[in-house]
Amino acid sequence: MAISRCYHCHEPVLTGERFQLQIDAEQALFCCAGCQAVAETIIDSGLADYYKFRTEAAVKAELVPAELQNKLQQYDSADVLADISYQQQDMTEIELSISGMSCAACAWLIEKQLKKQPAVSKVSINSSTQRALLSWHPEQLPLSQIMLLINQLGYQASPFIADEQEQQFKQELNRYLKRLAVSGIMTMQVMMLAFALYFGEYSGIEPSHEGYLRWISMLLTLPVVLYAALPFVSSAWRSIKARQMNMDVPVSLALYYTFFASAWATVFQTGEVYFESVCMFTFLLQLGKFFEFRARARARDSTSNLLKIMPVTATLLQDETLSSCSARRLQAGDIILVKAGETLAADGKVLTGHSSVDESMLSGEYLPVPKQPGDEVLAGSVNHDGVLTVQVQQPLQRSRLGQIIQLQQQALHQKPKLVEKTDQLAKYFVERLLLIALATFLLWYFWLDSSRAFWVTLSVLVATCPCALSLATPTAITCALAQLNKRGIMIKNSQALEMLPQISHIVLDKTGTLTAGHFSVTHCQLLTTAYSKPEVLNLIANLEQYSEHPIAAAFSRYLTEILPLSDISIHIGQGISANWQGQQLKVGSAAFCQQTALNNAMVYLSLDNQPLAAISLADELRAEVATLVTNLQQQGLKVGMLTGDSSNQPEQLSALLQLDFCYKGCNPEQKVAHIQHLVAQSHKVLMLGDGINDSPAFNAAHISVAVHSGSDLSKSQADVLLLQPQLNLVQQLLQGGRQTSRIIKQNLAWSVGYNLIIIPLAVAGFVSPYIAVLGMSFSSLLVVSNSLRLLKK
Repeated sequence: MAISRCYHCHEPVLTGERFQLQIDAEQALFCCAGCQAVAETIIDSGLADYYKFRTEAAVKAELVPAELQNKLQQYDSADVLADISYQQQDMTEIELSISGMSCAACAWLIEKQLKKQPAVSKVSINSSTQRALLSWHPEQLPLSQIMLLINQLGYQASPFIADEQEQQFKQELNRYLKRLAVSGIMTMQVMMLAFALYFGEYSGIEPSHEGYLRWISMLLTLPVVLYAALPFVSSAWRSIKARQMNMDVPVSLALYYTFFASAWATVFQTGEVYFESVCMFTFLLQLGKFFEFRARARARDSTSNLLKIMPVTATLLQDETLSSCSARRLQAGDIILVKAGETLAADGKVLTGHSSVDESMLSGEYLPVPKQPGDEVLAGSVNHDGVLTVQVQQPLQRSRLGQIIQLQQQALHQKPKLVEKTDQLAKYFVERLLLIALATFLLWYFWLDSSRAFWVTLSVLVATCPCALSLATPTAITCALAQLNKRGIMIKNSQALEMLPQISHIVLDKTGTLTAGHFSVTHCQLLTTAYSKPEVLNLIANLEQYSEHPIAAAFSRYLTEILPLSDISIHIGQGISANWQGQQLKVGSAAFCQQTALNNAMVYLSLDNQPLAAISLADELRAEVATLVTNLQQQGLKVGMLTGDSSNQPEQLSALLQLDFCYKGCNPEQKVAHIQHLVAQSHKVLMLGDGINDSPAFNAAHISVAVHSGSDLSKSQADVLLLQPQLNLVQQLLQGGRQTSRIIKQNLAWSVGYNLIIIPLAVAGFVSPYIAVLGMSFSSLLVVSNSLRLLKK
């Protein structure tokens, strides 16, 4: 009598017809009340398609006990929620770990259920990492209710913690080692029996003894095919159900094709047995997968180093009393005490104490940086010696470290178009491989040598598995992102890596990019006798205090009296206007103030369009700029400048640096027009700016790079961020892009070339199964190892 299976989890139903539901005109049985409740929730939510498209049975569900509901409600506490989530404008964002997911359909099911909630604005689930990124309004829907909804679908959700990810890595490593041990030990045992059978054919062996050895070999092979090889067949079955062939399909066919043929020969005492080949094949495959797992884990570790230095606690100083508190709960204005050897828990300013700190994880510079009262310190840096009292300026989630980690995780979750193309190519290749294998079997069985048809087909299935092709691009990109981040280059958009080798023109902003952005007033030319120089400078300082542009800092020292301004408006790339004493006060470019440009004047002041003053400023050129421009031009790149400065300084600077082109007095629209003109001529353009008023131009360029921008990393629209104030990082960025492109081409050339060579040889019968296994494993390891070279550059 056949045993009924649970409609939800596919486990045996031992409770009769006690738990059942009407689904699509059929009576579905369940093994327990938990699975029945989950299925009912899914059907009632209009998500019945989950059961059509899932590629693996769901995890056995349990009814949510009262104890679990109480535990989930603890996450609704404001203090706890502040520790595990981030505030993004008016939304709260959190990363959840979700266990029990087995395929993409699980992620689809959870996303659909959560998106039905009005309080949830965005949810993104990665089924491979089993993590969800969620943005919602906690005042409308508590976190406990969201986690309860996920639990009711049969999954378990909890806030993501880096230490738990490390634990998951260790668990996966243990599973690999167990499968290796099973397949390795059984391979040795079955090989000994195989030698006895081989020698028996030449020296003579009793049929009863031969049958006994075959049966023992089959029994010893069972743990290999039922446990050690299970990941291959599970992956293959999921892909077949999803109607998308992956590389585990030919591997599984080869494994079970050999085992069942040998089992048939054992039971019916006819034909040859190849149990030792099954065990050896599985062992070599698992060994290759294990080394591949370790290599890819190394690349992932390189990208998650910042997570490991996230401070957990801080020593809070209040009313001369020290107390320990969560680092995430620190707010601007708090005073913390940082002892020698401790990690700074927030961005801040040193109030008292002298010490040196290690900022290598953020800047890549391993030399200690001295700190004294008035100096800024960064979260994640380590205090070497001395005790510092620090006033918090940015909480941990808004610190430079916190923003870098968020941007890093976003970049790693992106899937470049090149990866998608190679994935599609691998799927196409697998489908054609199966047809080639079938044709090979028919050719050998009916026309060439039927006794060799089995082995030749097996070699074709194994040798041509496109594992290396699927690994060629993602491993290289992961390693490249890790290495560039280590150098202080943050890739926000991983698509930029594909475009970097094609760049032909580099467009530079001037203020705050080519120059250091530390301005000082060198001359103030009065254009009226109604106001004195101190009065004019005070007027400008009152307006500039509302701007974040580097020029604004040059006038802060001249603020002597706060004036009653109203209707203040910032005009990006032009200037600032306000209403003062019933008149319109403007400060900015000559065109914005409707004045005639004067030599060397950068800032103009007008009152009701009447000129008041023209200000000349001095800004120091960055020391590395001349060398950078020369090196870029030697590489065949055209380098030019687009700047809003209408004085003679851009022309002088262009002549000094021998730039290929220079356009001054450009507003944001004119910058966009110049870049679009280059793009229309089929040039690939990289725009380098400070990110303050360059967003339109950034969007027009193929790749946008923002120089060191302090704490406002998340505001930048650039594809790439330079985390250090060094423009020579641009050269390293371009070099990294070319190296990545070269590695990817090498990987793809090897993967495709290997298959083009091995397929004819395998079909012709010149490749034995052992050589096929070694060749496939070597091919995958070579691709991963080649990608790891990017971590050493």
